[in-house]
Parts: sequence; C-alpha cells; structure tokens
Amino acid sequence: MFPEIRLASTIDIPDIMDIEVKSFPYPWDTETITACVESPAFRTWTSRFEGRVAGYITAELDTSGLHIVNLATGKDERRQGLATCLLRTAESWGRRLGAATSLLEVRNSALPALALYEKNGYIRTRLIRRYYPDGEDGQEFRKNILPNRVTTAIAERIISRCTIIPPVGVILGSGLSWLAEEFGSSLEIGYEELLGETSPEVPGHPGKISFSRCGRFVFMLGRRHHYQGYIGDEISLLPGVLGDLGVTAWILTSSSGAVDTELRPGDAVLFRDHVNFSGCVPECIIGRVGRSVYSDRLRKAAEKAAQRTGIELKQGIFASVSGPAYETSAEIGFLKNMCFSTVSMSTVPEALLLASRGFDVAAVSLVTNSASPEEVLTHEEVLSSQGTVKIKQEDFLSSFIREVASVELQ
Repeated sequence: MFPEIRLASTIDIPDIMDIEVKSFPYPWDTETITACVESPAFRTWTSRFEGRVAGYITAELDTSGLHIVNLATGKDERRQGLATCLLRTAESWGRRLGAATSLLEVRNSALPALALYEKNGYIRTRLIRRYYPDGEDGQEFRKNILPNRVTTAIAERIISRCTIIPPVGVILGSGLSWLAEEFGSSLEIGYEELLGETSPEVPGHPGKISFSRCGRFVFMLGRRHHYQGYIGDEISLLPGVLGDLGVTAWILTSSSGAVDTELRPGDAVLFRDHVNFSGCVPECIIGRVGRSVYSDRLRKAAEKAAQRTGIELKQGIFASVSGPAYETSAEIGFLKNMCFSTVSMSTVPEALLLASRGFDVAAVSLVTNSASPEEVLTHEEVLSSQGTVKIKQEDFLSSFIREVASVELQ
C-alpha cells in the first residue's frame, strides 16, 4: 500500500500532535508544530492512508543544504515504508532547490531511527553531547544528495527577480490571459528567460508568468503542450518549481470542448476527476498521486464563489487527449457514451505533478465550443469564444481565485 503525500495544513495539527506525543519522550508542543506547518521557512508533508494522517516530516533549507527537522509515523503504521517515503519526499524537494547535502539529528537510544537512516544512505558524522532536553546525546547524520541543476537554475532566476512568493498559482489556458489583468502585475517574467530556450508559439499563450500587485497570486499566462513535443516533466516544470518555492494552492484552467450536450459556450465545469487519454505523465511523480488529484478544500471554495456570484457551476469528468488534431466523430461519440463533460489537450500533466507533491489543486474547463460530430473546429474559433467566456465567468473566476487565497490563510 502506497501512501498519499500531502502538504500539511492547520487542520492536520491535532493529528500530527497525536503522533508526536506518542513517538517521542520529549515531544514538541503545539506552538512549535504549528510554526512548522505555517511558517514559510519550513515545509511539512504528511503521509495519509484513506485521508488519515499516518506520518509527517518537516524540513528546511539553509546555507548548508537540507535539514530534516522532524520525522515520525503512527505506531500502527510503522514498518510499511512510510518513513522512507517521507524522507525521499523531503530529499527530492531539497535536490530540486539546489541542496547537495541532507542533515539530521537523532537520539543515541533511538535504535529503529538509527537503522532507518543508515538504510537510506545516511552516515554518522559526529556525536552531539547532551543534545536533547533530558541530557541524552544525539547523533548527527549526513547524506550527499545530487542537486537538480535545471530546477535549481530556474528557481534561482525567479528568486533573483521576486522576493515574495505568492501562495496561490493560476495557470491560464488558451485565450484566458485576460483573467490576470484584473489583479494587476508587479512583475512579469518571460518563459524564455526562465527556461533558457525559445518555446514554439501557440496563439493565445503569451508565455510569461505574472505576479499580482497584491502579492497573493502568480499567473502562468499559457502553458506547454504534449502536441508541441514536450514530455510530462517539461510541461509541468515551471509549475513544479513555483510550487517548490512556496506556491502551494493551484487553479488550472483550460479552454475546452463540451462533450455533455447540456453545456453551452461560456459555461464553467469544475473537475471532479479526469481520464488521461494523452499518454502524457510526468516521470518524476513519486509513487501514486492518490485517489483524487483534485482538492476537496478548493472544490468547496469554487462552490462558495459560484454561490456568491450567482452562476451555475457544473462539475464533471474531464477527458485529456493528446492533440493537436481535434477529436473525430467516433472519438466524440465514445466520450459522450462514457459520460465525460469536457475535453481538451492540456491540464492533466500539471495536475498530476502538483498533486503528487502534496499541493491543493483545482481545475476548471471553460467551454468554448460544442464537441459535436457535425462541427468543424479551428483554434481560431476557440480563441474567438473568449468574449462569451469572459462575460459569463469573469466574476466567478475572480471570486474563486480570491476565495482560494483565503482558504490558504486558514
């Protein structure tokens, strides 16, 4: 059984404290655990079985590299690989942000922990006299880890330009960049500057990230696609780096065709789930994503925003296809028979990657056309439908984005 890895939130603190108290002779207090969950200086992940917190790890990055601050699993969930999974999650985060060393400390008497770290390649480097509150000695362990030069370079370019990383990210699909205009821009960075290469142009995808004036949001204006020749890791590269830097809640949008005959141009459909027909999956995903890619917390935020703005928000299953050709009559008929709501050539690779790293993810299809066997469709027609989408959904989408920011502050 492989656990689901999720970033910890304040609602997880009681479960984390329960494990903490049962795992250590001198457990941390609630105030310390809360700081580890809420402070941007730390990153805390939980491992979960069927939604239940079964373990956690807290790490930080400093000038010496990655520091594993705390790690514990529930007593009933031990010897199932949870601690190793959490350890690898933290190490992968450190590698992507340039850490070459992972450091941790452990009690001299904690024999299972000593064995765990040695099994995972950690080497004892020194004895720390009277390190713990009761006077017990500790052992310092270190492990050399190989930094990811590509992600590290992108992260450094972003940090050199932007000192504050927003908590909420929004990926805007074909022709949807108008949504970022309402929030203003304090800084824009072109994808070419970040990636160090020129990307093939797709109409309706400006190819830049925009940081809002209020400091709470970062918008990705356009995305990479599988039909352009990119693999899953390349498609999800920029969102992944932004997530590692602190963008922990994500709204993914796409201009989509309506498979459900009750949908009309301009309608919004919130993903309940998806089926990936594209064959495009990021290889760097750690294990399984979990039962659901899409966050219940963000789904409730979308429903609240819809109620506030008075729109009918439908929910359904999204079909991701490879493109670049639009669907044939037989393909549309198949999707209708299987009760899909919308179809497009994007979104899923980013959703899979972000969810696998524990972030909250929501996705919305903005219907630009009917996926009808009788209809001949072009990309230009998809872009021309943006006026209808904007009229019907601008208030909802703006409210949804702000609602997600308020959720992240809870």
